[in-house]
Amino acid sequence: MIKQILFLMMLFPVIIQAQQTVKGVVLGKDNGSENPLPGVNIYWEGTTQGVVSDSKGAFEIRKGSQQHMLVFSFVGYNPQTIHVDKPGNLKVVLEPNLEIEEVTVVQKDRGTYLSAMSTIKMERIGSAELHKAACCNLAESFETNPSVDVNYSDAVTGAKQIRLLGLDGIYSQLQVENLPDLRGLATTFGLNYIPGPWMESIQVSKGASSVVNGYESIAGQINAEIKKPDSGEKLFLNGYTSTHGRLEFNGNTNLKVYKDMISTALLVHASGQTMRNDDNGDGFMDEPLYSQFQVSNRWKFTNYKGFMTQVGVNVLMEDRLGGQMGFENDRVPSVNNPYGISIKTNRVTGYLKSGIVSKDQRTALALVSNFTGHKTNSFYGITDYDARETRFYGNLILTRDLDEASVHALNTGFSYLHDDITETLYARNLDRKESVPGVFAEYTLKPSERLTFMAGLRADFHNIYGTFVTPRMHFRYKLNDHYTFRANAGRGYRSANVVAENNYLLAGYRTLNFTDKSMLEEAWNFGVSFVQDYKLWERDLQINAEYFRTDFQSQLVVDRETSADEIILSALDGKSFANSLQVDVRYQPIERLDVLLAYRWNDTKQTIGGELKEFPLNSRYKGLINLNYYTNLKKWMFDYTVQFNGGGRLPDNIATPGNTGFDPFTVMNAQVTRYFRYGSIYLGAENLTNFTQPNPVLGASNPWSPGFDATNIWGPVVGRKVYLGVRFNLNYN
Repeated sequence: MIKQILFLMMLFPVIIQAQQTVKGVVLGKDNGSENPLPGVNIYWEGTTQGVVSDSKGAFEIRKGSQQHMLVFSFVGYNPQTIHVDKPGNLKVVLEPNLEIEEVTVVQKDRGTYLSAMSTIKMERIGSAELHKAACCNLAESFETNPSVDVNYSDAVTGAKQIRLLGLDGIYSQLQVENLPDLRGLATTFGLNYIPGPWMESIQVSKGASSVVNGYESIAGQINAEIKKPDSGEKLFLNGYTSTHGRLEFNGNTNLKVYKDMISTALLVHASGQTMRNDDNGDGFMDEPLYSQFQVSNRWKFTNYKGFMTQVGVNVLMEDRLGGQMGFENDRVPSVNNPYGISIKTNRVTGYLKSGIVSKDQRTALALVSNFTGHKTNSFYGITDYDARETRFYGNLILTRDLDEASVHALNTGFSYLHDDITETLYARNLDRKESVPGVFAEYTLKPSERLTFMAGLRADFHNIYGTFVTPRMHFRYKLNDHYTFRANAGRGYRSANVVAENNYLLAGYRTLNFTDKSMLEEAWNFGVSFVQDYKLWERDLQINAEYFRTDFQSQLVVDRETSADEIILSALDGKSFANSLQVDVRYQPIERLDVLLAYRWNDTKQTIGGELKEFPLNSRYKGLINLNYYTNLKKWMFDYTVQFNGGGRLPDNIATPGNTGFDPFTVMNAQVTRYFRYGSIYLGAENLTNFTQPNPVLGASNPWSPGFDATNIWGPVVGRKVYLGVRFNLNYN
């Protein structure tokens, strides 16, 4: 193992993504005139890389291929974040933070950006996009997104899962601030653990990502950026309620402890489902009762001379109760009592991010790490499932520009993952420990602004699965100002936690039949995309077309069809693949009206019971229309979204013959927002047509008998929901 590490270090000495230079000047408005502002803090959002404007307001900062949002912050002025798509000279004018009536609208924030400059195709979802819907948590942040599907995992627990490129969310690497977080025991309910109002932005990339981020990305990567301690928000409050009895409160405040160098933030979240609803009359609650409380404290230090450190801790407590309407948590699980589920979770996470950049900005060293402690005690009917997890992750990254022109760049480093999981199911001990040191290297060639080639390789040394190597490649070519072509290919691995990732399947009569408690999955992903930017009647028109294919060499197969008494969890024996083709168009036909039209076709097949079949419970296509309009001076904003979901295959179980498929269905959402000086009020409705999946709980009349199954979910299980919310925002002067 040591020889392999030394060989890779010699082969790829030092590594970083290609960079360009962004120059400009920062001016401040003062009584109608614009004057240079010295000492303005300028940095790339979510990074340690920053500079300070000189005595003439001028600045110069290097831009990496994945850096697009440039933040300008100065005491007495409103902070400003600018989307930088390509290097060049900028003129930035900061408005004084005074009590004035004048409002200047520069450009409408589209909310979602597809950069033409980044090597890896990445879609950035900003706060403007998140405000188009209630966005109570990460799972509910993709209602207006054509790439990511979200649906319930089952009809009892309230767990939600995403799909990207036609594959379940377990094949997408879920990160919080570029650190792996929502994995292991958090796989099933982790999307509910990130409050929407806490998020600053979300980045979605498809296919194999950079080797710097690990070996686990197969279908893609989703990264959530949380609000930073040095953001301009002095106080933010958010309240939410719905007609189904959901209540939520979010709040965060920032404090500048020492000038602009040391700052801290406190974030609080409390939510709960307080009403028992059974709109379809099957005797089961449509949504589980739950209560969740979170508190997070974050600190940031920067000397604006190239050094930055961030630390933080987050504590979560959640209690879920679902099942039949008459079930109470104080009743002993018994076939003589109503069927119920109870899930109690306690979770604590902490992180450290520290980095230093050389004076010439050509070399940087960063250390990022996080720690997670997770405990779950639960029962599904009369089946107990208890689990604990302790996880540590660390990544040391050294970056270097190899020449003055930034044509050649290298990026290298070491990572380490330690995961200790204790599980008990059916009185069976499923304890295991994973220890995975790894080394990676990545070379970037950028001979011009139009062409980028990036090749990466990493080797990981798993204590259970041995050594495996992950190669990945990314290519970008900008034909001209209107056309950008990308291609990528790479291998991905993931350690499948057989029970932890599928514990929602316990919401049924059948037992889980498995031999291995963990399994290494392996797949190749290939993708191409073509982004076209035009001017149509003096307005921006963007057309995106992409195709991705994923081929599995090894995979955990969930077989619901072979046995009437068991759900079989076993290794793939045959073929498994997913094809995804998507086309979307973004245009503003009239001033202040944004239109998004999208269509995606999925072809996902897997060998189940010796036969290659269409993956069950997966829509064959998705169409989306999103309309966003705001009035002059942005006093009112109107959003309307229509999702067209194609039909698909149902599991063909011998106990329920004839379940061959489900039909296409449509879901509509709408929201109206009224903006005020210090906040907004929003009123909306989800699932306007009140469409729900028929019989989401099979055998609901007798859940203790064969035939009971609450896991065959392909559509909405909750009908029309009307909600009301309010946001209050107070910025620093």
